[in-house]
Amino acid sequence: MIENYNVLEHVRKRPGMYIGSLDHSGFNELIHYLIQDFIETEFYEINFLLKENNRLIIEAVCRKTSTFLSNAIKNINDYKNEHFYFSIISLVALSDSLTVKIDDLLVLNSHKGIIKIQNEIINDTSKIKFDFTIDKEIFKDLNLNYLHLNTLLRRFAFLNSKLKIKSIDESSNELQINIFHYPKGLSEITDFELVKNFRYDSPFFKLKLDKKTDFLYSVSLAFVGGWSLKPKIKVYANDKETILGGSLLNGIFQGFKNFFKEEALKRNINMNISNAKLKKHLLLYAAVRGELSYLGSTKWKLGTPKVQLEIKEFIYLELQSYFSDKEDELKDIIDVLQNNY
Repeated sequence: MIENYNVLEHVRKRPGMYIGSLDHSGFNELIHYLIQDFIETEFYEINFLLKENNRLIIEAVCRKTSTFLSNAIKNINDYKNEHFYFSIISLVALSDSLTVKIDDLLVLNSHKGIIKIQNEIINDTSKIKFDFTIDKEIFKDLNLNYLHLNTLLRRFAFLNSKLKIKSIDESSNELQINIFHYPKGLSEITDFELVKNFRYDSPFFKLKLDKKTDFLYSVSLAFVGGWSLKPKIKVYANDKETILGGSLLNGIFQGFKNFFKEEALKRNINMNISNAKLKKHLLLYAAVRGELSYLGSTKWKLGTPKVQLEIKEFIYLELQSYFSDKEDELKDIIDVLQNNY
């Protein structure tokens, strides 16, 4: 006999179907959903306060009024509604206890997935507050960790230049506060890595690219010709790392190779550039957002052909523009790529 569950009951009974493992990784998935919904509804200022005993308080502020939470509560079990937000469902379903305030007015509390509406939401809101404790019956071996939480928050801030995230640790005697805000986006992490780890070898160049089609692209890279660079390549799709690469990374490599092969031929040099050779010289961070498809059962490899075609062209044109008045530098780069090692 097939039992019929409402959405809250279904998530609570089968959490692994929705957030994966019931550890730090799964908890991060839960917070990932929430931050994505904040970004989508233009809540760009977010505070995280970690307390004792796996309690977390999250406050988010929107510079204009929003119907995000009122819509989410009204449609909390209507998964076919356009205003259904899984982030709210997962928080309610997987918390031992939770309270929700809108502009300091208590509107909802819940215990183990059972909700009680305390006040009707009359007006649109500009401030939301979630105060919850994870359910140890579900997350049996999880103790929230400030450093693990910050890793997720830092990544979101680098990938979303409008975000300003403040995290506070009050779970121990040692108060800690971090603020994550990177208005230049991915280029800030590239610059940070260069200053921290590498000297500026010659030849050297940096590129930053932001493009919007049906997809939203952001790329920041540095090419270093010497031996001091430890290659680092990070590629993200909808704020998650695509560990195995795929369409976005392949397109970037193809754009690089097409440009430098053509330039080499103009100089009567027939050059083969492998991905492995490129990786030896690149510090690369790239991200794409949109309606994406993936290869395999995980989201570790992006499989969206249009992304590959578009970013290949964008990288090619960006390199063409950058080197239009840098003949000597271009020759040096071709010499580096021509070397066999």
